[in-house]
Amino acid sequence: MSESDTELSAEEMWDPQVARWRDPEGDYVLPRALRSLPQPWDEGDWDRIGDLPRTGERVAEARQVVTELLEDPELAPDVPQPPSPGLLRHVWEEFHQAVGERMPRMSQVTWAGVDELVREWRGRERLYPLQRHVADHVEVAILAMIPRLRDDTADSVFRWLTLDSDPGRFADWAVDTAERCVIEDIGADAAIELLGALGSPEARAALERLSVKPGGPASWDNAEAAQGRLFDLGNGEAERS
Repeated sequence: MSESDTELSAEEMWDPQVARWRDPEGDYVLPRALRSLPQPWDEGDWDRIGDLPRTGERVAEARQVVTELLEDPELAPDVPQPPSPGLLRHVWEEFHQAVGERMPRMSQVTWAGVDELVREWRGRERLYPLQRHVADHVEVAILAMIPRLRDDTADSVFRWLTLDSDPGRFADWAVDTAERCVIEDIGADAAIELLGALGSPEARAALERLSVKPGGPASWDNAEAAQGRLFDLGNGEAERS
């Protein structure tokens, strides 16, 4: 048996030991902070989000959305990680996509709907071993969906703000929020892009803090991204001078 076969078998046989949880408010799967998001943030539909007008009301709503994503501990569950090589994560993503297509709004995701999808997967003419693992241990796949949805939603908020004709008008609150999200690794890439677009000394100082490695507040990858954004800003200033 090759090394890759051994690693794959380890994933197939892995028991994540995640029990099914129940929400006191109903058959809901996702935490209340996600399923109570206002439309269209609760669907993750970028086509609709990108077209939202950046009015004071909408900006305040977006600010509240990302604040809740940061502060609710239920959105950062301890997700067991599969053994190397981690191919199971890709199958989780496949199942997440199926959940989103069947139940597009976060408030629509229920255990009944998840179980129906599992039955459909089991009924396939050919079910690959890691797909069978997801069907057998759907709870861990769904648990991994929670931080992914948090990340995707924060990413959408920051991208939406960055597209404004004058994103600097958000600097009084967005600098701190974006910096915190980079440190917590929530929508980090889009948060770094927003910090670069804000154009304020405070935003640049935040990027400089985030770029410190090793030993800085952000992960190595996010520190690298912050360094890259600072480099881009420096080149832009050099071209204008």
